[in-house]
Amino acid sequence: MNPFYFGTGQRRLFGVYEPAIFGSAGTCAAVLCYPWGTEYLHAHRAMRQLAIKLSVAGFHTLRFDFFGTGDSAGETTEANLTEWQTDIELAMEELKEITGAMQVTLIGMRIGGSLAAEVAMRHPDEIDALVLWDAVISGPEYLQSIGAVLRSDALHVTPTPANSRAIEEQLLEIHGTPLTANMMQDLQAIDLGNIISALSTRTLMLVTERSHFHNRPCPELAGDAKSFLTLEHIKSFRPWIEDTSGTGALPAQTIGRIVEWLA
Repeated sequence: MNPFYFGTGQRRLFGVYEPAIFGSAGTCAAVLCYPWGTEYLHAHRAMRQLAIKLSVAGFHTLRFDFFGTGDSAGETTEANLTEWQTDIELAMEELKEITGAMQVTLIGMRIGGSLAAEVAMRHPDEIDALVLWDAVISGPEYLQSIGAVLRSDALHVTPTPANSRAIEEQLLEIHGTPLTANMMQDLQAIDLGNIISALSTRTLMLVTERSHFHNRPCPELAGDAKSFLTLEHIKSFRPWIEDTSGTGALPAQTIGRIVEWLA
């Protein structure tokens, strides 16, 4: 395990690089993208174990904290999803520079999966494979699930020096994590179905938590044009959810399936 900082002086990101233990025919590299908020805290151990398993399987891995989270620079209230996509791109470039790989695999859990899919859509030539671990499908559904209530006209106000204080007063706190109007706007706009319809990258979509998207026939998941997409329902422990009865448990089945599919 090699912890280090990368990025720019204004956007200093904390990452952990795990080198491949065993060699492979080519240079395999994977960037792991964390969830947001308390889901990040609860899922940290599972993502670390995934990185270790991938390392044993011959992958160089880099997991990192988004700007404004964990040990990266920035305040939580400065975070937004557009710039987090830039963070993923920075992590990709960093891992390619470390390993000499021409392409990387993106693996994202929850919000991290939704962001990884957006990056893969924009950079298909740089992404070897994409793994979406219970990626957030619908922003509004996600906000409802975490108890975020749309407040006043916060989603329709553009911050300016004159109104920034009023907007800041509308900040919400979700299980101890600040949720600004800007972040709520970003989360509200998530629509993974539209992103998948534009993807061309080989993709594994693992689902332990079904939504309407997974249960209905829909064009995003149908047809030969989407032969690159593998959708699997898997019954496994959900590491991003706090569960005192499962303290110390790991989603071994899900981790094993990801490694198996990528190997």
